[in-house]
Amino acid sequence: MKQEAKKTAIITGSGRGIGKETAIILARRLLNVVVCSRTQSEINSTVEEVNKQTGNSNVLGIKCDVSISSEVNSLVKLAIEKFGSNSIDILVNNAGVAFNRKLIDTSEKEWDQTINSNLNGAFLFAKAVLPHMISNGSGVILNVNSGAGKAGFSNLSAYCASKFGLVGLAESLALEVGEYQNIQVLTIFL
Repeated sequence: MKQEAKKTAIITGSGRGIGKETAIILARRLLNVVVCSRTQSEINSTVEEVNKQTGNSNVLGIKCDVSISSEVNSLVKLAIEKFGSNSIDILVNNAGVAFNRKLIDTSEKEWDQTINSNLNGAFLFAKAVLPHMISNGSGVILNVNSGAGKAGFSNLSAYCASKFGLVGLAESLALEVGEYQNIQVLTIFL
């Protein structure tokens, strides 16, 4: 059974930290909230905390690796099934990882994991939700970034590369959706 039509927000990396707090804030504003993480226990904790703090039961928790397109597409499909086809209004690209290592000590696996989570995840989610936002004529994609998206830091080369890439992705995407006056692509630096 679908919920009454109201705005829906998807928050990646919402199992803890900034993502979890964002989910709570948006639920307090009575939005439908979709939380995701790679860890089921974190999802369960966030859903429970959102319900407890806000009384908003319109929360959907889904295990999702943001770097796997089939999981991203499945999450968006489940959100639409639960909250309605015109309800993907906000995407908060928050998922991210960082390894504190010199480049010479960074494994290829760590490099790939960082780029896949921090940059490719934002690409995959934006690609999955944009058709719905375009069809609805509105939407907001908010990319959570850091100072590492503006300046390089020692021992964080993979992280900085991913965050610089996120800036370029957001700026380019904002230009691409510019013809749709009610779709915004924003970056917040924390």
